[in-house]
Amino acid sequence: MDEQSTDEYTRLVAENGLALLFTNRVRARVVAALFYASGPLPGGRIAEGAGVDRTVVHEALDGLERFGILEIDRTEGRDPDRYALDESDDLTEALRAVAELATERYHQEEIDIPSDDE
Repeated sequence: MDEQSTDEYTRLVAENGLALLFTNRVRARVVAALFYASGPLPGGRIAEGAGVDRTVVHEALDGLERFGILEIDRTEGRDPDRYALDESDDLTEALRAVAELATERYHQEEIDIPSDDE
């Protein structure tokens, strides 16, 4: 790969939607925490579920909001806002499918398949 094609390759990776969506592990952990939530959660509860510091959760939520996958309950007079995944969104549906498949494969026990020689 020559230098020009390496630069183009690097640019394509940097601009890829998946790389931008999960620009850091906190966003992935926040999405996973929201997958398992039984309803909308405030930022502090998301931080607990995601196992991350509260200070980074709002930054992660701001980044995720740009993708249109969050429902945000901003009820006037109630603090804090509550967040949930927009289950009607195609991207949320696709992320759930990928998350379930990745989790299943990661935790799948290795199966000992005998070879023809045995």
